[in-house]
Amino acid sequence: MNRMLWTGRKSLIALVALFAMVCVGPLYWMFTGSFKEMKSTMQVPPELIPLVPTLENYRTLFNGSFPIWSWLLNSFSISALTTVFCILICTMMGYAFSKKSFPLKSVLFVSILITMMLPKQAALIPLFLTVLKFGLMDNILGAIIPLVVWPYGIFMMRQFIQSIPNELLESAKIDGASEPVIFTGIIIPLVKPSITALAVIMFLTSWNDFMWQLIVLKDIHSWTINIGISVISRNPVGNSPTINYGLAMAGGTIGAIPLIIIFIALQKYFVKGLTMGAVKE
Repeated sequence: MNRMLWTGRKSLIALVALFAMVCVGPLYWMFTGSFKEMKSTMQVPPELIPLVPTLENYRTLFNGSFPIWSWLLNSFSISALTTVFCILICTMMGYAFSKKSFPLKSVLFVSILITMMLPKQAALIPLFLTVLKFGLMDNILGAIIPLVVWPYGIFMMRQFIQSIPNELLESAKIDGASEPVIFTGIIIPLVKPSITALAVIMFLTSWNDFMWQLIVLKDIHSWTINIGISVISRNPVGNSPTINYGLAMAGGTIGAIPLIIIFIALQKYFVKGLTMGAVKE
């Protein structure tokens, strides 16, 4: 019996290791590819380790021809603002749907669930017309609009807040606590892990939101890192139709570093928020 358990454990470890390699493989290929010359990035058989490493791709990025620091700042600003507004709106809506009664509550919540099933591309035209009408093209506010009211975030916060005992909220009301006090003093502290999990997910989602940012942001100085790298890797010197994969991988590496740092720093709280729930904080 013990031998069977040991064999099963080794098989599970091997399976997890294989899965980890599949997940980490693209990151490794991007990182090593950023130190290769263009002709070496796509050669067959591939170079698993750069035989002649070079920093030319990074020199091209940071030689002053491209406003890459502005792109990084734009990406961070858009992602941070989107995350803050999303947390605020989704938490309040989650609280309303879980603990309050109002007309058409069930219909509205089902409508939110239905929007989760729709492809993102289906909303591009109405979102574009809305942003255009309000004059938010090439504006940071126009870039964050699609994600601040996130259906999955509302559903997620509603599920966590629903697990908070109603007796706790009733006791606060009996003691004279107002709704703002209950929300900020009871709800928010109890759902901190889930808020952290939502913040990590939203920040990553907003940082990688290439399609909408490409539609809204037109000026080169308002681009995010994703748009900038996509453009310059296809035409890095202004007259080459060939994709510069080494430059693209260098830009991808620079763009991935903040995400990796944030995820590693908040990994503990992220996992806790997804597994423990609200009342176990």
